[in-house]
Amino acid sequence: MIYIDANFWIYWFDQRLSEHKYVLETMREAIREGIVLNVVTLVEVAHYLRNLSVQEFRDKLDKIQSLTTLKLINLDIELAKQAFEQLMKYSKAGIGARDSVILATMEATATKRIATHDKGFTKIKGLEVIDPIPKTLS
Repeated sequence: MIYIDANFWIYWFDQRLSEHKYVLETMREAIREGIVLNVVTLVEVAHYLRNLSVQEFRDKLDKIQSLTTLKLINLDIELAKQAFEQLMKYSKAGIGARDSVILATMEATATKRIATHDKGFTKIKGLEVIDPIPKTLS
């Protein structure tokens, strides 16, 4: 299983972005392998897609939610408490509130790999960060 951060979903959906072509293979592999996703990240993706037509918006979110290999995790108070701990531990490494929810979700699901273009995650010991996007696009 691999966690897919919001930026990879956005790059995958938006073919206008220069990062799009670099995430295609990673996304295909992740869909085959199995994806962990927290509802907070799904909302973050929805925020990016909000200016699409209603039908396109729904289609893209449905595409994510209907993946048979998706494990969608809700944010409840127990996971939020874990996220608070992650936030206190890693805030100086550049991990913010939404990223702390990702770390808590990964810990709760024993997920060790994340596809992201967010450099903050590279500072977390024990995580394997998958980022095929060239540094020149950072």
